[in-house]
Amino acid sequence: MEYWKTILKNHPSIGFVSQGDIFSTDIKEFPAYPLANIYVDSTDVTKSTMQYNFVLTLLDKPKLIIPDSVNNRNKEIIPYEGIDDVNDIYANLMGIINDVMAYTNNFALFELGNIRAVPFLDRLDNVLAGWTVAFDLTVPNNCFNYCTINLNP
Repeated sequence: MEYWKTILKNHPSIGFVSQGDIFSTDIKEFPAYPLANIYVDSTDVTKSTMQYNFVLTLLDKPKLIIPDSVNNRNKEIIPYEGIDDVNDIYANLMGIINDVMAYTNNFALFELGNIRAVPFLDRLDNVLAGWTVAFDLTVPNNCFNYCTINLNP
């Protein structure tokens, strides 16, 4: 978990990083968006490997966009056809996901499995948009064949 929190905190586009269940994170109190949350959903242990099943949630707060600003002093026309920036949020957060996964994929000890990303909008209490990303990370398990503690004295 320290690895994930470190690389997420070091990403220049992430404003805040939390760990654990996203519903226990007080997302109403953190104005530093985008927010990243990570936790281990489960772990599969074999004689030679441990496969951690992670869930990473990246989220941001959509902003309303006025398509044209006729009454604004700068008279600038905003070239956007929607009412908010949700598509921009999806694109920006997917860029962060690609950065984090590409960086992780460079380590020889880790075997990064399939990455499943599902977009969401307004799933949480305060109208946030983002991605829930589930992925597996396999690491060697060399300790399965011996026990260092005498369990039957």
